[in-house]
Amino acid sequence: MTEEETKEEFLEEDGGELEDLRRYIEDFTSFLPLAFCMVNPLDYILDSNKAFQDITGYEKMEVIGSNIGILFKNKGKLESFIARVASKSTAVEEEVTLITKEKKEIPVKISALSRKDEEGSFSGYFLTISDITETKRFEEELERKIKERTEELERAKERLEESEAVLEVKIKARTKELAELNENLEEKVKERTSELEERTEDLERKTKEMEQTQTALLNLAEDADESLHEAEKEKEKTEAIIKSFVDGLFFFDPEKNLSLANPKAEDMFDVKSRDIVGRSTKELRTFPTLKPLINLVGRDIKNIFREEISVGENIYFEVTTIPIKHEKRDIGTLINVHDITREKSIEKIKSEFVSVAAHQLRTPLAGIKWTLQTILEEGETENVPEEIIEFIKRAYEANDRMVNLVNDLLNVTRIEEGRYVYEPEVTDLMEVINPIVEDYKNHIEKKGLRFEFKKPEKELPKVKIDKEKIGIVVQNFLDNAMKYTKEGKVTLEIRYSEGKIKISVTDTGVGIPEDQQKRLFNKFFRAANVQRMDTEGSGLGLFIAKNIVDAHKGKIGFVSKPGKGTSFYFTLPESKGEVDEFFKSF
Repeated sequence: MTEEETKEEFLEEDGGELEDLRRYIEDFTSFLPLAFCMVNPLDYILDSNKAFQDITGYEKMEVIGSNIGILFKNKGKLESFIARVASKSTAVEEEVTLITKEKKEIPVKISALSRKDEEGSFSGYFLTISDITETKRFEEELERKIKERTEELERAKERLEESEAVLEVKIKARTKELAELNENLEEKVKERTSELEERTEDLERKTKEMEQTQTALLNLAEDADESLHEAEKEKEKTEAIIKSFVDGLFFFDPEKNLSLANPKAEDMFDVKSRDIVGRSTKELRTFPTLKPLINLVGRDIKNIFREEISVGENIYFEVTTIPIKHEKRDIGTLINVHDITREKSIEKIKSEFVSVAAHQLRTPLAGIKWTLQTILEEGETENVPEEIIEFIKRAYEANDRMVNLVNDLLNVTRIEEGRYVYEPEVTDLMEVINPIVEDYKNHIEKKGLRFEFKKPEKELPKVKIDKEKIGIVVQNFLDNAMKYTKEGKVTLEIRYSEGKIKISVTDTGVGIPEDQQKRLFNKFFRAANVQRMDTEGSGLGLFIAKNIVDAHKGKIGFVSKPGKGTSFYFTLPESKGEVDEFFKSF
């Protein structure tokens, strides 16, 4: 009998009971972030959850009935692992390499727990898969930093020995100084070692939590296998959990009629389930407290992720809609409502504090800047030593950076308060761009880079913009291109197409790591590679730029290849009056 015939025969024999088991387990695992599957004694996959499909790239129907070996690289290691699973009654773990549908290799940790039938015979096993890419990456980074630190200490030691040979005559005079230097070096090593130990402890804690989660899941699956006859009782427990959930939950069936509202949802919107269950979204709009929620999600319940609504004075909720599917069939939509009133209050207090602190800093910083500038101007005529002048210049530059940071913080506060863009006017965009090009062209070329300005082929239409703020966006793009490009060129290009003007700045610099690109427009975020090149950035420039462009009803984005360069761009609509109302409400 062939392997395929054996597989089909086994699946037919276990069909009924395994189908009940799969459905039950699927109810428990469909929302879990941990990849999970059920495998029979012949190593064929019987079922899997959504997280399993996400990590492997295979749809459920592509893997059901397939040998588990297709997912892993080292077949011998996998066979040994499965043999241990079959021989033990406790969970077994192993680190292996997962091969996704797209042939991508991912380091993972697999955990399995054997299943026994009523006679105690091996009847398959449950398998979980955890992506440990970040763990591996952290371990490698940890080893690299320790190695770099060790090499640095070795080099310091070698330099010290050479200095002792050359400066033997002055050894007594230098002994105290070298001892202090060595003491400071040891203190830094201790501090760094302490930091690495803390990070290691944090990683171990997270790993332990993940192991506990895996163990709990495997225990749950084992209980389910032994207690199929108690399914109804478990269902009641699930309903109890939903009723006790800390967030408000509304479940709508495929026809967009409300099927369930938990007690928390009743409290949040001051309604009763008996009054709203069974009603359509259109009917629910007649309830005053529910109207803001229904207006947000719409009659057909659109996809929403963490959007805010206000249902009263200083009361804010965060709404997320979750389509629920079973075997590619739409069974309804879950609306999760999270109370963020406290977070909004804290955010408001934080913004007010930053605003007050920044305003308080501006005056003394301006005084320091004026004083240092006066000293520098008079120092050239008073024969002040060049060394002193150099120190004052450094202080002046540091103060200037501090002023820029304070201005950025004030801009962020204004953005959060919705009053940043406030002087829109119809203008020629080139009147904003040309002075910036003249200013930056010399700076870029002095750095040894080529600069190219690609002007539009035709005259641009008028745009309604805040000239100062759009200038800030272009300057931010050019600043980043100049700072993070060691060689090559920087290109500023302006195009017009289909009622939109596109401004882009392209460089041949270091690029942006792919795993960090999604966070680029977040406040205070800076990519790891640019932090090593320039430690003085605030991480606010692109956040401010995005909010400026959003306020102009434009779009901002970028395309980047690590090590080859980046192209930042934003678009502006031509002035037709449609931007006016937006500015009034901003």
